[in-house]
Amino acid sequence: DAAGDTGTARRLVEHAVREARRERLRRPLLDTGPWIRPLLDPAPAPPPAPPVVPDLSLREREVLSGVARLMSYEEIGADLFISVNTVKTHLKNAYRKLSVNRRSDAVRRARELHLL
Repeated sequence: DAAGDTGTARRLVEHAVREARRERLRRPLLDTGPWIRPLLDPAPAPPPAPPVVPDLSLREREVLSGVARLMSYEEIGADLFISVNTVKTHLKNAYRKLSVNRRSDAVRRARELHLL
């Protein structure tokens, strides 16, 4: 199309094809030039949406980093100056955000998303 609005051109051609089919007209479409071919082909699929990266807090990432280093809850807590219960809370929140249930899955998923 001359104006560069392919979407509008495609919709207009689709409308013309529907009307021609309804009226049983074939010749007008057969007489068009090669310019119409790209407008008759299916539109390309939009690119896939980027994966949604969960928004982990700094503490959740720090706790996950400790888990990735195979540290115990006690070691992570001592390293970050927080209680074991706080470590567990941060890890539970990270599990929920990453949609996992195990330490190894959390580390794997965080690495896939480049959070670690």
